[in-house]
Amino acid sequence: MDFLKEGLLKVDPGLLLWTIITFIVLLLILWKAAWKPIVEALDARAEKVRFDIDNAERSRQEAEKLLSQHREMMNNARNEAAQIIARGKEEAEKMKNDIIEKAHAGATDIADRAVKEIELAKDKALADIKTEVVLLSTEIASKILSKNIKPEDQKALVEEALSKMGTVQ
Repeated sequence: MDFLKEGLLKVDPGLLLWTIITFIVLLLILWKAAWKPIVEALDARAEKVRFDIDNAERSRQEAEKLLSQHREMMNNARNEAAQIIARGKEEAEKMKNDIIEKAHAGATDIADRAVKEIELAKDKALADIKTEVVLLSTEIASKILSKNIKPEDQKALVEEALSKMGTVQ
């Protein structure tokens, strides 16, 4: 155990006292000079971290709010587009029905006019035929009265009148 008395583990009371005093003085100097700035720097760093976390949380909440607003706007836009399309289809259907109705009414008017024109033409043709028949009848009657004709001549006159009526028709 001689090495304890002469080695590093040998305790010298004077050296021990000065080591303790130096350590305490160094601690006081560090306490005054370095400890306060280190603690302040750590506090500032902790405050900055808290501030950044709060900012990040606010940004996240704002982003979520904007996202929900964006989704709502998109849904509204989709609904509005669907309504516009539905209104367009409805209006197109109404226009189609109006056009069909107008075309049907026009076709009915044209058909009615055509029927009236045909009836007028028929009435005119019948009136013309009646006039022709009257003229032919009077002509035949005048010929019959002007001469005393034989039955063969009468038959020929009637056939001639009928042939004239046949060409009129």
